[in-house]
Amino acid sequence: MIGRLLFTFVLIVLATAAYSQGPRNGTPDQGSYDIIALKLKAGDTKIDFRALRVAYADSKDALAAGSSHMTRRAMNTALLNRQFDATIRIGLDILRTVYISPDTHAALSNAYRESGDTQKAEFHKTVYLGLVNSIIGAGDGKAPETAYHVVTTEEEYAVMRALGLSVWGQEMINHAGRWYETLSATNTKTNQTMKVWFNIDIPRSVHTRTAVVKP
Repeated sequence: MIGRLLFTFVLIVLATAAYSQGPRNGTPDQGSYDIIALKLKAGDTKIDFRALRVAYADSKDALAAGSSHMTRRAMNTALLNRQFDATIRIGLDILRTVYISPDTHAALSNAYRESGDTQKAEFHKTVYLGLVNSIIGAGDGKAPETAYHVVTTEEEYAVMRALGLSVWGQEMINHAGRWYETLSATNTKTNQTMKVWFNIDIPRSVHTRTAVVKP
């Protein structure tokens, strides 16, 4: 059933570690994206998910937007149509370049569970929770001072979906020398409207670093 397929993950064990920019000199070390990601792929779900996300932003292949919106749409369409093999194929392809994509891990968890592979389903569920909780555990999104810190634009919308919020507006704001994006949304359960603050200094920095400079 579609209702069972699209289960809502319960957000648990919110992370409380302090936010960190992480290394930015490009030198491989124990905090590099490749090293942390390899540990996670090997099954070590006790890694520091915030460190993984920030290390991604420091990596040479980082994208300010995160994974392709169109590719994720194709993955989710396959999931809705119960095409689990296609969902898994597309999802794994996304993770090859953007392993920190929360929605991709959520989709893979659903697809593997429906395909009978509970071990992989639980792994991707744990990664999804680790990624999202590392964002919402370090703020409340109610003001610039307590904004959620994201490293990709994709993370903003993953957080909104995790919180049960439907986005209908956005605004970019410079406040006290830092950049924020506010997303206006409606709570899908209570119908209350609200504005959620995201600090977007890192994705802006990634965009600037990776932009093609034309002569």
